Amino acid sequence: MVESAVLALTPLGESELGVFYGTLFAMIGLLLLNYDAHTLIREKKRVPAGFIARYVLYGICFATAATISLEFFLGSFLGVMNLKIAAIAFGGWLCET
Repeated sequence: MVESAVLALTPLGESELGVFYGTLFAMIGLLLLNYDAHTLIREKKRVPAGFIARYVLYGICFATAATISLEFFLGSFLGVMNLKIAAIAFGGWLCET
């Protein structure tokens, strides 16, 4: 959200919409990762197809964003990285308790 507010004030036209687009794909990727983790815990087997599916999902996100505009692509990249940065920055609090 903060990124979109900052990007809305810059002359980069569609970048704030790209942040929401990238965040949507990042959340779908997180749900797929959660599904793979539950499959690994329940069935004790790895799911390489889930790993490949997440990267194909991110590829689709970036390929479609690149066809719209460079600003939209940069915003979507920031949106995908947004979830990863938040997990690194605030994920340590989950392990402390």
